[in-house]
Order: sequence, then C-alpha cells, then structure tokens
Amino acid sequence: MKFSYHEDIYEPFAYGYLSALEKGKYSAMGEGLYEECAILPIYYDEDVKLFQCGRCGYPWGGTFAGFVSFAGIFFNAALFREKKEKFPDYKEFFEAAEEVLAPLDTNSMICNSPYKTEEENILSDMFGFWGGFWAGHTVPDYGGLLDGGTNGLRAKILKYRNVNPASADFYDGLERVLDGFELIGQRIREKALHMAESASSEEEKNHLLAIARAMQTCPQNTPENFLAAAQFFWMFFSYDGYDSPGRLDQIFLPYWNKTPYNEAFAILEGIWIGFHKHRSWNVCISGSDEFGNDTTNEISFAMLDLVKKHRFETPNLTMRCHENTDPALIRAAAETLAVGCGVPALYNDRVVCKSLQENLGIPPKDAHNYAMNGCNQIDIQGKSHMGLEDGQVNLYKCLELCLHRGKCMMTNRKLGLDCGDPAECKTFEEFLLLFKKEMEYVTEICCRFSNISQKIHAEYAPNLWRSLMHQGCIEKGRDFKNGGPIYNHGQILTQGLADTVDSLAAIRYHVFEQKNFTMEQLIAALEKDFEGEEVMRQMLSEKPTRFGNGDAYTDAIGKDIMEHFFRFLLTIPTYRGGRFSGGCSPFSEAAKCGSGTGAGANGRHKGDPLIADSIGATPGRDETGPTALLNSVLKLPHHLAGSGFILNIKFDKTLFNTEEGLNNFIALWKTYFENGGQQMAVTVVSEEELRDALVHPENHRNLIVRIGGYCDYFVNLAPELQQNVLNRTSNRT
Repeated sequence: MKFSYHEDIYEPFAYGYLSALEKGKYSAMGEGLYEECAILPIYYDEDVKLFQCGRCGYPWGGTFAGFVSFAGIFFNAALFREKKEKFPDYKEFFEAAEEVLAPLDTNSMICNSPYKTEEENILSDMFGFWGGFWAGHTVPDYGGLLDGGTNGLRAKILKYRNVNPASADFYDGLERVLDGFELIGQRIREKALHMAESASSEEEKNHLLAIARAMQTCPQNTPENFLAAAQFFWMFFSYDGYDSPGRLDQIFLPYWNKTPYNEAFAILEGIWIGFHKHRSWNVCISGSDEFGNDTTNEISFAMLDLVKKHRFETPNLTMRCHENTDPALIRAAAETLAVGCGVPALYNDRVVCKSLQENLGIPPKDAHNYAMNGCNQIDIQGKSHMGLEDGQVNLYKCLELCLHRGKCMMTNRKLGLDCGDPAECKTFEEFLLLFKKEMEYVTEICCRFSNISQKIHAEYAPNLWRSLMHQGCIEKGRDFKNGGPIYNHGQILTQGLADTVDSLAAIRYHVFEQKNFTMEQLIAALEKDFEGEEVMRQMLSEKPTRFGNGDAYTDAIGKDIMEHFFRFLLTIPTYRGGRFSGGCSPFSEAAKCGSGTGAGANGRHKGDPLIADSIGATPGRDETGPTALLNSVLKLPHHLAGSGFILNIKFDKTLFNTEEGLNNFIALWKTYFENGGQQMAVTVVSEEELRDALVHPENHRNLIVRIGGYCDYFVNLAPELQQNVLNRTSNRT
C-alpha cells in the first residue's frame, strides 16, 4: 500500500520504513534513515566552525531509529495521536505506521519481556543489578571511513554480496544508508556555497569555500587535508549522536600532517569545543602497538593543551600508558591533572591488553587498538560491540540477600536466592560459599536480562550505520547488533566492592574468629537497622581494618570474591556471540545502590547512600595514605578485568603546586602501573573549596571532580554524590 507524504507531518523515518517494508526489515530501516537524511537540519556551528546535521534528538520525530540516547526503534504514541488529529488527510498513513512500528518500540519490548519475573524487576528497581535496556556507546572505525570514504564501503559491499547471497536485504539497507550520507554531504556543500556568498569577512568566506571544495569529493573519497578530514568526521559524528570518537590522535594524524600546525590546532580546537558543547563521551590518546612502540604524536600533546586551555568537564579524555610512553607526555598529563579537570584518566596498556588477549582471545594487534566507549568501558576501535547495554551487579546487595536468605530488607520481599541458613555455617569459608552462590544467582539474572535486550535489538532494531562502521559486519553479512563485528563480548560492572569486602571481613572477625556475637544476633541487628545495638554497630564499623589500608586480612577477601566474580562471568555467553567479562565503572549510580540496600555488616545504616564509587575504599575509610590504598587495590585481579576497573583517588591541590609534588605523583602513578594497576582517575581539589561550594555554590561553578567513571561540576551533583566526594580521603603526600 502506498502512502502520500508531505513534509509538514515530519515523519520521514516512518514513511521510508513503510515504503520499503515488503523488501525486508533491513531495506525498511535503510529507507527510513535515507528519508531522514533528506530533511535533517544542516547547520553551521559558529563555535566548531564546521557543518553538522541535527539527527541527535531532533524534535519532530514521533518515530525514529536511535543510536545512543534512544537506542533501537522509538515510537511516541502520544505524538502520533496528536499528529493524526492535526493532519486528518494522512490518517491512513499514521494508522499504518502505528500498526507496524508501535509493536517495534525497542524499550517497550525489553521492559515488557515475558522472560522477566516480577521479583527480578523489583530487585533491579532496588539497584541489586541492572541489565539490558539500551544499545550503548561504541567507537566506530573512523579511520577506515576517512581512509576509503563511502566509495570504499560500497566496494566492500559489492565484494561480499557474492560471498553472502542470503544477506541481500542487509546489503540493500547498507547501500541506502550510504545514499543518505552522501546526500548529507551534498547538502553541506550547497549550504557552504550559499553562506559564502554573504560571508561577513574574507576569512570566513575562504573557510566556507574550503569546506565546499572538500565536500566535492567527500564523503565518497579520502579527504585531502585536515580541514576536509575534520568536516568529514564531524558530519558523521553529529549524525551518530556525538558519541565516543576513540583514538582520535591516531585517526587524524595522516591529515594533520598535511596542514600547518597553527591551522590544524585551530581546527582541532573547534572540534574539542564541539565535543564539550554536545556532551561527547570519550576521547583516547597515546598507547602502544603490539610491538611495544609508543604511538604518542603531536595531536596527543595538542589534546592535553586544549584541556588546560578550556578546562571543560567533558568530554572524558583517556590516556593509555605503557613502559615506553614518552616521558614528556607523562609530565604533560600530570600538569593537565593539576588544573583540576579530572582528566586524563590513566590506563595501563600492559594490564588491559593482557586481559583482552588471555581472557577474551583477542590477538595482540587488535588488543593494542583498544579505546574507551562511554565513561571507560573497553572496545576494540571499529571491530567490536563489547557492551554498555550489558549490566551491573551490586555486590553489597548480594550480601544482604545472602544474609537474609534471599529477602530484601528494603521491600520485605523475597527477591534473591535462599542459598542456605547463614546461622548453620560452622566456618567463614562455608558462609563465603553461600555469598558466592547468591552473587552467581544475581549475576546470572543480570546476564539474562542483558541477553534478552541483545536478542530484541538483534531481531527487531538493526543498526545499519554502525554496521557500516565496524569491521566484520559487511564481511559476514550480519548486523552490528547481531554478531556482525569481529568481537561481540559483553561487560558486567560492579558496585559496592569495598563495602562488601569490609562487611565480609567484619563477619569473619567478629562472628567466626572472635565470637563477639553469633550470626543470629548479627542478622537480627541488621533486620532492625541496629536499633538498640549501637555497640555492635560500632564494633562492626571499627574492626578489622577497612579495605584500602594495605591490610592483608581484609584485602585477601577482596581478591577472592573478585576473582570468583570475573571467572564466573567468563563462563556466560552473550547473545551476540562472545563472553561476558567484568569491571567496575559506577557512573553516578553508587548512591542509588546504597539507597536500595539494607543495613550492612560493616556498620552502615539501612539506605545510607554513601558507598564506594570505584574499586577504592569506602569514602573516608582509607586512613593510612595513598600507598596503602594502592597496595590494597593491587591485591584485586586487575588482569581479569575486561572492562574499566576504576580507581578514584583524590589529592589536595597543594600537592600539585610544587615540582616535588608533581614528581611524587608521577612516581606513585608509575609504581602503581608497574605493579599491575589497570586504571587511575584523579581528582585534584582543595578541601576548603569543596566545603565552601556547599555553602556558596555560585562562587564555584567551575569546580570539577571525578564521580564514578566521569567528570562533573561539583555544584551540579546530587547532595549524596557531593557527600561521596567530600568524604573521600584527600591525599597530601
């Protein structure tokens, strides 16, 4: 059935999807995206000095295919009803679109899946875990796109059509998306020429004409200089939702070298401003290749210069480090951290690459091309779909469920597994086995939720543009969400690690060794949130030494449970065709996890939001200095983490104000990495400023801190997150 179309109704995706549906779901998706490309607003950003398209969150779409914020197919029933009333002549079109697309709303399908129980959903609401829901960030193959242009992608499609004849619909959809992207390039060229006619200065006119010249051959062909590469990149980057560009210093280098430094730096500065303006996610610099060679270049230093110059809280900047990192870059990174922007986040290639190679079977060449998507989850640039819609497990909540035989103390409902009566355990080792069973139970639910999401995305919401931008998809004739990329592993993250370790240590010490009270007495006290049991609560809170103080007694428990968690994950397959691995990247949810958890055996009260937001100590509980903290953290199995294993550490800014202080920090950082630390995220701030910011936020609008795995302005944080930052130990040496 044909439907007439008039642009006043502003539903290009629905129109295109319906018009090609009889050809197949990929052709329908491709046609929907093409129709969008014909009307998407193209505008020149005066701050960025490049043209971009307004695909990300454009306001009129009652239905569209999202890449990041709204992943999958999005259908706004209320807006469709409104438009059906406003445009009665198109009633037939709207009803047909609703009939076809409303059932395909991806989030609705995931939330209403029949394979989730009521108890599991409530446990998720209590932040015991989350799994699935969105398709997440990614780091596309920008280098390959720039190097070959859309003509290179078309040649690749032609080659593999003959190899995979059953995937003809998939290839038709890909080609239609390329038609749309080339149309955007043509529209940019036309707009640049039009604007040049009325330019306010000769400089502006020449810049616009240079862009127009670039778009004569782009995006079909390789750009000729850095301005052309920047416009080509920004056109796609804005279309894709301003996500994570990945290893930009490596991607841009061939074009940067064809442009004078001052001119190239100005272009890069515009892009950096654009990253901040549109809340882009993660840029990665430096690193090693598979032979241990340093890949630091001029752009690596330029990025750090831009951080110092603008002092933005976004985007997240990651710096990959290794034994041969240029010492000048290490120094520049320390000086950049000193300005108080919280970046770069520092990653250890030796540990990350080893984990990718040994645990996930990724060969050295690709393992050394890793970059971060989102806050700090790990992807192989342009070759993987390795997570971020996958999930997170609150270990602290798992311990609560274990102690109360599956019962949640916040809802008074049985939400977990009854893995046995803790009071019958004769030894701590027996109790620890119960906890591990509970942890496995919640982790399995988390992974199942993730795989439900993965299956729905794969079957109903293909992502054709990202299929073009990830190696393996065209070669296999398979979509980005359906096992197309070369690597399709997953990542399940953790919350509440230190709080769990402290609680287990307290149980071991007070119940099983010192016998200060019985398990029954402990559980009874936890059930009433320590009412009338303040002496017990203080004992639990004070002894033994808390995680983060270099104490072998407590640290060994952290090593044990995290090894078990990571190795258990590796036994669970992803729907996409890989395996799950683990990490710790709490984002801003640590406080929510605390609020959803009952009283803890570490003396914490029910619902207290103050729990650890990284693999470090519970805020304020590391009392013996940064070296002791790092010694505790190094006991954890960093070599098993396939995702970002985040350590947030806070330093007083006075330490970074002296040559000696900077040198001491660099020595600490190097020692931590040499001994197997995977990652370090540094907040440099004055305690006095933080406390004054609570009283006079108007005077501290630019005060930046690390929270979870990202940076934010302190005054913009929720009160419980502000308290988390305040309570962290401020290291001065």
